[in-house]
Amino acid sequence: MLISRFFIVGLVMTFCSALSFAEGNVSYALHKSANPSADEQDAYKRITAVMDSAVKLYNTYSNLTKFINVYYAPGVPTAEASSNGDLRFGENRNYMVVPTAMHEMAHTLGVGTSSEYAATCVNGVFRNDKVQAKLREMDGQNAELHCDRQHIWPYGLNQASEAKSEQDLINHVILVETIYQQLFKEAFYWQGHLQNVASKKCLGITESNGLQPMDCTDTATFIKMFTVGEPVAYRIQLGSRSLDVPNESTAEGVTLSTYGYNGGAHQKMFKELVDEADTSVFYLKIVKSGLYVKAGEEALTQESMMGDETTYQWKMMIPPSSNNESEDHSETEKIPRFSGRQSAIGVPNMSTRLFDLKGRSVKEVPRKDYRVIIKK
Repeated sequence: MLISRFFIVGLVMTFCSALSFAEGNVSYALHKSANPSADEQDAYKRITAVMDSAVKLYNTYSNLTKFINVYYAPGVPTAEASSNGDLRFGENRNYMVVPTAMHEMAHTLGVGTSSEYAATCVNGVFRNDKVQAKLREMDGQNAELHCDRQHIWPYGLNQASEAKSEQDLINHVILVETIYQQLFKEAFYWQGHLQNVASKKCLGITESNGLQPMDCTDTATFIKMFTVGEPVAYRIQLGSRSLDVPNESTAEGVTLSTYGYNGGAHQKMFKELVDEADTSVFYLKIVKSGLYVKAGEEALTQESMMGDETTYQWKMMIPPSSNNESEDHSETEKIPRFSGRQSAIGVPNMSTRLFDLKGRSVKEVPRKDYRVIIKK
């Protein structure tokens, strides 16, 4: 099998400080036959078009992270997906459309495919106040999210015909992200740079996916933080990978690296404030080992607190400005959430339609806004 990977990254577009942005890390690999038939070639072309568009929407209007393995499987009647990240399109071209792709992507994120979802869907109603509140923001105070064992409505995109406008697709993404946050107790918290107080360098990811202190102007130091679980811990994401203790080690001196997020305690950290009066400076204590993240000259390690405490202290910084000076970031600042215009009820909408429901381009997307990288 040959594998073509398509990574679509939505770059940040901010229009005013009151509005905000999202920047998801959803990506996919379309698995192809080494010698595809004419039928397979046609299917691959259609699937690529709809997946590119679906991923673009998820990355523009959410902070979700997911890697999806996509297959063309003629024996599948329609399309199907599971929470392990596998997504299959059958041979019926009527299902090779953007709404169907987005519906199946929601399944890969646990909607209708997880025990957490099953426990929340009771007697045909999704029993979560925050999710219901999000739907009411979109559709008014009388709106209610309904569900069955596998599906939600409205905005579940259970049939392609449910998508009457691009706004319906956007609302789907917003609702799926809210459901994901509530089911798995994970939510986007902050993004920027983590600067070590002692070295003034920032935590960054190397080309070999390792970690090391770097100049804070390096784009490899851009990170996201997510809250996870109860009591609240945090995970640090660099691109599509998370800060990780190799082999789940609890030993002192182990060099930290990155790995795909798997929910383990070795990838979660507690924040311990250095000073209660300044919430932007803190220690990072790894949940599993109980050790602290320390910045060395060339690497990051987990250690007990010994020696210069400032080597264990981290400061939240906003992205460097054009004059290459980093600025402090206070947790009390409002983090941007969506790019583009906002509707009257606070839900973003697309001012220009970019593609039709089969993924065909309607208007060329500026290259500065999206980058597509293809590796074979």
